Amino acid sequence: MSQTHAVLVTGGARRLGAAMALACASVGMDVAIHYRTEGPDVTSMLASLRDLGVQAVAIAADLADPTQVPGVVPAAAAALGRPLTALINSASIFEWDDIATLSADRLLAHFLPNSVAPALLSQALLAQLPEGVTGAIVNILDQKLASPHGDHLSYTLSKYALMGLGEVLARSGAPRVRVNAIAPGYVLPAPGQAQAEFERLHAQNPLRIGPGADDIAKACLYLLQSTVTTGQTLYVDAGLRFAGLEKDISFY
Repeated sequence: MSQTHAVLVTGGARRLGAAMALACASVGMDVAIHYRTEGPDVTSMLASLRDLGVQAVAIAADLADPTQVPGVVPAAAAALGRPLTALINSASIFEWDDIATLSADRLLAHFLPNSVAPALLSQALLAQLPEGVTGAIVNILDQKLASPHGDHLSYTLSKYALMGLGEVLARSGAPRVRVNAIAPGYVLPAPGQAQAEFERLHAQNPLRIGPGADDIAKACLYLLQSTVTTGQTLYVDAGLRFAGLEKDISFY
């Protein structure tokens, strides 16, 4: 991918989204970050991106509202003054439930931002992709798709749907777009989690270390820049999927 291309990163002001947005800017890509709620993290991220010498804009939308999603790509392209050629579907909701507590409302709360929004954003990306330009989409999944358990059931099902979307688009969208995915392991501490507890859980990975946000960002850059890779999922999890967990790692 040319360094002058433009990318939309959903959830791009925080956590993994921020790491991937900064990585894109570091190689010269113009970046549009999506956010749901305005705050100092958005302003700070825009400044950090612009310090890297690229154009950076922020687009607000609630991805759980399907009426707001179709306008995100056109708004980002207009703000950057150029079509988008890449999309990173990073934003998601992650709340606990299991088969006993599952409900239609919980399912919809996860599927709308985690599965429906990425599908609509992918549609919008392709609709404005310039003729002769190959686009790139990276979907953020989860290592638990390779080793599922009963925790966070609605979330897990929504990520299976996103995985399916990627596989369909990788085949049906070629050669106009390449579609890949990253399945992270346990990368960042939960809000309020003590660092010592986070490190203890990382040590339970088969590699006895944990992936960091920079590892996810490097994987993302590879998938965006490789011109011959499509339909792939990179498990960046320090082997967590091989641990055979019967519940979410945060409960160990």
